[in-house]
Amino acid sequence: MIENRKGIGDIISTITVTVLFAVILSLVVFSARGYQHASEVQDMNSNTRAVGSYVVNCVKDSNTGEVAIETISGYECLVIRSKDGYEHRLFLADGKLKEEYVEEGMQIDPETALEIGTTSVFDMDIGADGLLTVATDEGVSIVNTKR
Repeated sequence: MIENRKGIGDIISTITVTVLFAVILSLVVFSARGYQHASEVQDMNSNTRAVGSYVVNCVKDSNTGEVAIETISGYECLVIRSKDGYEHRLFLADGKLKEEYVEEGMQIDPETALEIGTTSVFDMDIGADGLLTVATDEGVSIVNTKR
């Protein structure tokens, strides 16, 4: 009878350890998936904020007051002209905000332009007061183009 109890005790202990191991393993997998999802959402939000902030900082960091919105090669561009004959252009191509720094008058080549980030919206407007309004997926940002 004692041996029978010992056998049942071993079976119950084995089942308990197996169930605990399965619960712990499922908690680890669930936590890893939650962390991965949170990380993906944070990366997406960071990219969205970075696109709008990048455009505003480009205008703020420019040494010139010559900021314009022009259509070049079929792309609506934010053009920041430097005093040395170069243009810093920001434009939307295939859902990606791109930039290039080229000599004035050159055509846009989206294949060689540097990708800044992903956005489905890139609307710009310069008011009579010199305020540039830029709309991206993030929202709307406003920066003064006149110094």
